[in-house]
Amino acid sequence: MNVPLSWLRDFVDVTLGPRELADRLTMAGVEVEAIHQIGADWDKVFVGEVERVAPHPNADRLVLATVAAGEHRLTVVTGAPNIAEGQRVALALVGARLWDGHAPPGAEPKRITLKASAIRGVPSEGMVCSEKELGLSEEHEGIMVLPPDAPVGAPLRDYLGDTVFELEITPNLVHDFSVLGVAREVAALTAARLHPPAVPALPRGGGGGADLVTVEDPDLCPRCTATVIEGVTIGASPEWLKRRLTLAGLRPINNIVDVTNYVMLEWGQPLHAYDRDRLAGGRIVVRRARPGERLETIDHVERVLDDRMLVIADAEKPVGLAGVMGGVHSEIADDTTAVLLEAATFDMYAIRHAVQTFKLPSDAAARFGRGLDPELAWPAAERAAALISEVCPGARVVATGDVYPRPVKERVVDLPYGELQRLLGVTFPIERVREVLERLDFRVAIDEAAGDGRGPTLRVTAPTYRQDVTQAADLVEEVIRVIGYDTLPATLPEGRTVVPRRDPTRLFADQVRDILAAAGLHEIVNYSLTDEPALDRLAPGGGWTTWWEGHRPSFDSTRLVNTLRSDWRILRPTLMADALATLAENRKYRPSVRLFEVRPVYLPRALDALPHERPTLAIALAGERAGRGLYVPDGAAGQDLDFFDLKGIVEARAVRLHLERVGYTPSDYAAFHPGRAAELRAGGDLVGVFGEVHPAVAAGFGLTDGRVCLAEIDLEALARAVPPRRAFRAAARFQPAVQDFAVVVDEAVPAGAVRETILTAATPLAESARLFDIYRGEPIPAGKKSLAFEVTFAAPDRALADHELTRLRERIAGTLQKRLKATLRA
Repeated sequence: MNVPLSWLRDFVDVTLGPRELADRLTMAGVEVEAIHQIGADWDKVFVGEVERVAPHPNADRLVLATVAAGEHRLTVVTGAPNIAEGQRVALALVGARLWDGHAPPGAEPKRITLKASAIRGVPSEGMVCSEKELGLSEEHEGIMVLPPDAPVGAPLRDYLGDTVFELEITPNLVHDFSVLGVAREVAALTAARLHPPAVPALPRGGGGGADLVTVEDPDLCPRCTATVIEGVTIGASPEWLKRRLTLAGLRPINNIVDVTNYVMLEWGQPLHAYDRDRLAGGRIVVRRARPGERLETIDHVERVLDDRMLVIADAEKPVGLAGVMGGVHSEIADDTTAVLLEAATFDMYAIRHAVQTFKLPSDAAARFGRGLDPELAWPAAERAAALISEVCPGARVVATGDVYPRPVKERVVDLPYGELQRLLGVTFPIERVREVLERLDFRVAIDEAAGDGRGPTLRVTAPTYRQDVTQAADLVEEVIRVIGYDTLPATLPEGRTVVPRRDPTRLFADQVRDILAAAGLHEIVNYSLTDEPALDRLAPGGGWTTWWEGHRPSFDSTRLVNTLRSDWRILRPTLMADALATLAENRKYRPSVRLFEVRPVYLPRALDALPHERPTLAIALAGERAGRGLYVPDGAAGQDLDFFDLKGIVEARAVRLHLERVGYTPSDYAAFHPGRAAELRAGGDLVGVFGEVHPAVAAGFGLTDGRVCLAEIDLEALARAVPPRRAFRAAARFQPAVQDFAVVVDEAVPAGAVRETILTAATPLAESARLFDIYRGEPIPAGKKSLAFEVTFAAPDRALADHELTRLRERIAGTLQKRLKATLRA
């Protein structure tokens, strides 16, 4: 928001310089982003009077103007169509620095130095300036005509020069979103007297005023006023009004529209003027838009409305998008003679919805979108009516209407005097606190009996426009920002530094990342969104299900609305689909790709509950196991990565994490190739699946060349299986004994079950059991297989004797027979 200093001085006596005033405002929370000095470079430019206008002897479209400005009297050649004798104009002498008035709109502005020249044979000793040449606006069709009372001979800088403060108004400071609001701040900060404009009172009702306005939804429109003004003549605004609007950053349009904009800037209350003769029924109705209803706004764009928007309608149709922009069919035109002036308060959320839907920001919406005080509407309407009467002498108010069913009440907030000491670390005399708050337009009563042990209580009544003040801390902030934050003593913080507590889940995930990166895998990060068709590609015939529960969850609690992409509809419940899609993309460029991702998946819960975010790991492998190289064995180059490469990575990670009781069982999960997939179990619980991807699933992701390996592991469940502390054993003092066991079992019995049985039977003397051979064929019966294990035995206090090893072997054989119907080969 731009605030001219000359306008500010209408309401408050400013005793500080522009820079000092800007610093005070900024330190009080009203940030001044820039200070623009208007006219600072107007050297050799004066207020002049046109004494004579004569035709140019050699050009039909040029004239010779004799202009006097104090001791300067000279003849200039100009083609301005609006120059006339007796006018007060801006006269630039030779050597003045002006802006190029012939530069096209929007082009980079260029400065020129005025030189004496001859135009069509006649010397021109200066220039009468347009607004564009002075840098005031883009207007250059004619010269700038000054008011008749402009002092002839005075430097234009002294007459029209100004200082404009460019302010950044934060959302909580809507009460400062006006010249009057900033003046109120300046008065409080400098202890100056505020003198707002005197506004003649409007008559209430009259002329059918009760029927002028109807509000169908008071929750979205707490107040709406309507003022009918007849006898209006549309024309240009007076120069002072156009000048102020221009300095504030608005373009003058006509006298009626300019008045509404002027009052919005001055009071912070947007208004809209309708041509009453174009309103069906001559009245307005504030209501919700009907779904699919259409409105052509004044920018000549037809917009389709929804029922979350608010419209101003007449008896038949919408005529404006409330709080945002008016409609083209009721706007002020050159032949308008009767105006209906609307000043209202609208729900901030309805305004924001309309602005965001149509990408239609406006000065009015910026104010309504912060929440306006309903008490502001009537005095703003009175001010606008008075100004219209001033710029249109024949105008008269014939009727008014005011719908205000639930007037807002002032809020009373108690401020215990001790709160200043508690929140600021310092205190101020109670009378000074009272005086500061009263300068801010609060009413203060001191209650000595209402103290809570921290001194008396200040009972503060906040004006209705201070909706941001709701508690004692807000009042403390008001006090210190006026007195000055720089008055607070500088102190070092006290107390002990809080010992950080690192999230164990995140630490575990980082540990997993380090292990996989050390194994040669590359981490990927995908978006957390997917859709159901992408998930269905994980099953050969479609119909994706989870591997941990075996059914398809409901996505009602994880489905999103208003997504950025049409294929991002739900929070992903698995990492598998994105892992395969990323693998396929990278496989186009690399002979071997090994990827992993550690991210949460989102598991649906009840419809009204947030989903469960479960940390999850996905691993995806494809391509060659080893490329050609000097140290690659013959025959190894070009071989595809397969199930056992993936299983080796999973096992290595289990070892590095010191997991206990890790097991592998066959998996029939639909995404995997039958017979080439396994479940990962820790402590007996299912924590993940891995295997070679089914060819049909791989083809669905564009992976048609070679085998594809995929794993997904629940890190939350895996972390629970990690022992809280690891037990270390001393190195064996005695030589261990190593024996081989060839175990004949049914084909369906997994090797992991045999290994676990061997270790259990020989506890605590069996240190390890390693599978080193699988044999099928004679003399092994059909339907059987022989698994060869190398078992290491050791005792901490002795070397094991032969008879002890024999007993261990017999115990293992008996346990295998009992549990697995297995036998030992001779």
